[in-house]
Amino acid sequence: MIDVAEACGLSTATVSRVLNGLVASVAPETAQRVIEAARSLGYTPSAIGRSLRQSETRIVVLLVPDLTNDFCADVAMSLEKALQLGGLSMVLCNTAEKPEQQDRLLADAESLRPRGIVLLGAMDTPRLRAMAQTARPFIFINRRPPPPIKAPYVGIDNKAAGRAVAAHLLERGHTGIAIIHGPRKNSASRSRLEGFLGRIAEHGIDPASVIQIESALTTEAGYGHGRELLSRGQPPRAIFCGNDMIAYGIYRAAQERGVSVPGGLAIVGFDDNGINAWLAPWLTTIRVPAVDFGPAVASLLNEKNTARRESEVILPFELTVRSST
Repeated sequence: MIDVAEACGLSTATVSRVLNGLVASVAPETAQRVIEAARSLGYTPSAIGRSLRQSETRIVVLLVPDLTNDFCADVAMSLEKALQLGGLSMVLCNTAEKPEQQDRLLADAESLRPRGIVLLGAMDTPRLRAMAQTARPFIFINRRPPPPIKAPYVGIDNKAAGRAVAAHLLERGHTGIAIIHGPRKNSASRSRLEGFLGRIAEHGIDPASVIQIESALTTEAGYGHGRELLSRGQPPRAIFCGNDMIAYGIYRAAQERGVSVPGGLAIVGFDDNGINAWLAPWLTTIRVPAVDFGPAVASLLNEKNTARRESEVILPFELTVRSST
């Protein structure tokens, strides 16, 4: 900036006003001199310097639990596209569902002075609780903020989605049902399980008769559980999976044991990953509108005092019925 000021014979204060867009108090010809000098010298305003003055950058940090999960990738792409339309950039971080890794990434994120921090699949950790008390905007996706944190949330009605899956399996006459769900400590997994078992109970079936397995939300975990369940003397005839990744693993285990789908086993997933149209067109699943998450989050980030708001955006879900049931 000093070089630009010397090149056009002006003060650094005048140059600063022009390069930061504060040109109302600067004569048009003076502003043009500054712009031409800056261009000839290859000057680019320092984002770090601006962040120190303004206490934030134009960066939004997104933390996801599993970068190999297509649903996480779909949400990330949706958010990045929406942020770009508003002149913002996104930094993507993978927590790998490890609390200590989430806390380390949150510390790194805070050092970037981001416009906001978005958590897809947040875990309740000490640093999250501490940082949520600051003025930095936090927005939670899919899993609600752990109490007593109050922050905006974007997601679906997971309890209603669980009920919809149970109703579908009951309407098809399926018995011997199992549910392989995510960790109960996570609000989304817990709500899906509660909705599913609640609808089962209303139908007159004892929820205790439903095989319930708490699981990691991965294909490998689904495959392992599938092999174990299908090797039992009385294997389940229908399985509701906590996400599509688990469903992929169950399907492979069924194929290896010669169990037909849906003749011998009905499978229901959750998320309806974009890849399903190409590799799993058979999978009945709950479609979560990943493409709508980005615009919803970007809109919340543009609101004033986002960190103190208790805004909630509930997106619609849809039970997509295919040949696996």
